[in-house]
Amino acid sequence: MTDERRNAWEAAGLLTINLIWPYTTWGGAQIYFLSLVKNAPRAWKFRVIAPSASDAQLLGLFRDAGAEIVHLQRVHNPTPARGIIEKIRRQLRRLRSEREILSVLDTAAAQGEIFHIEAGPWQSVSLLKRLARKGRTFVTVQNALPSNVSEARKRRWSSRMTALLRLPNFELFGGNQHAVDDIRSYLPAELHNKVTISRATFSREDVNSALRMPVRRQDVLSGLGLPPDKLTVIAVGQFIDRKGRWDYLEAARLLKDKFQFIWVGPAKLSDEEKRRIADYEVSDSFRYVLSSDAGKTRAEVLAFFRNADIFGLPSHWEGLPVSILEAMALGLPIVSTRINGIPEAVIEGKTGSLVEVGDSAGFASAIERLGDPALREKLAAGALAMATGELEEIVSVSNVFDRYIARP
Repeated sequence: MTDERRNAWEAAGLLTINLIWPYTTWGGAQIYFLSLVKNAPRAWKFRVIAPSASDAQLLGLFRDAGAEIVHLQRVHNPTPARGIIEKIRRQLRRLRSEREILSVLDTAAAQGEIFHIEAGPWQSVSLLKRLARKGRTFVTVQNALPSNVSEARKRRWSSRMTALLRLPNFELFGGNQHAVDDIRSYLPAELHNKVTISRATFSREDVNSALRMPVRRQDVLSGLGLPPDKLTVIAVGQFIDRKGRWDYLEAARLLKDKFQFIWVGPAKLSDEEKRRIADYEVSDSFRYVLSSDAGKTRAEVLAFFRNADIFGLPSHWEGLPVSILEAMALGLPIVSTRINGIPEAVIEGKTGSLVEVGDSAGFASAIERLGDPALREKLAAGALAMATGELEEIVSVSNVFDRYIARP
């Protein structure tokens, strides 16, 4: 980031940016938004519009960074819908949530402010058009669009996104190059310049803080009832199907004599999840750890990563998970899946290994190969070196800030 760019942002004077999401299950998108708040010029004001039931620690991080918090009462957690009735209910929840967002912004935000929202531009067209009439509006899309849909639906998505991007006040960011290329494939060529990259990112400040903390592997692993000298694999994120949780457990079952596995997640396990985990017979080699128990701050959670030797995440559907970037910046080799934006960071033989989605045996084999200390060390060094340049936090937020101040 050059002084010239920083000076241009400062010269823009007071900007008010509204960061909006209607769901309580948080992850990379919120870390991305937090990076914007923490790196912006001091004259810029941020307002977070999020459900009142959001994680208190997360909202506290935004407050500490200087953002105002405005609560939504309705929640639209975008969970998969099975059957026509549940699909209708999910759509109704989305519409009610969007009406509340507009109502809240009518009171809290002034004409001419900036709106940056997590919403599907192929779906929330009415909401986004209303916002674009009120001020410059940006949407960040972390994933490519689903490919297993009809051509008729793809044409509808194309029509909706084209109409939005023809509005002078509306632009899209893609969280990785794969997402950018996919979105552009739905649009006429003259609109491609309104879809720019702003990569999923991690906090260099938090990573550096974590690296300064002492490694307490002996105490931490012993405290979890795990042997400190056994090779340890860690995953971090929501414990959900989309993250490949059962592939991870199957790998833990296959490798339980040689490796041990930890999953750090934000929510307590349900009784049903505990019963299913028990079916894998990994009580001696798998632990689920709450994020709040791993650390009270993000830096402390990242320091917890360092008790492991390998980072593994067999995702079924992702953009480019922030947890992978964080693990790379901490010097861990990565094992993940060949999906969407992940191969932009996890490069076979350089920073880690990739397997096909759903291939739990292949995932286990890739981890097993990292039992070789020389290979582990090589990939760890490559991961650390890769977590710079385009993957750095300041590069990502700079691309966003440049668009905030550009004239439409």
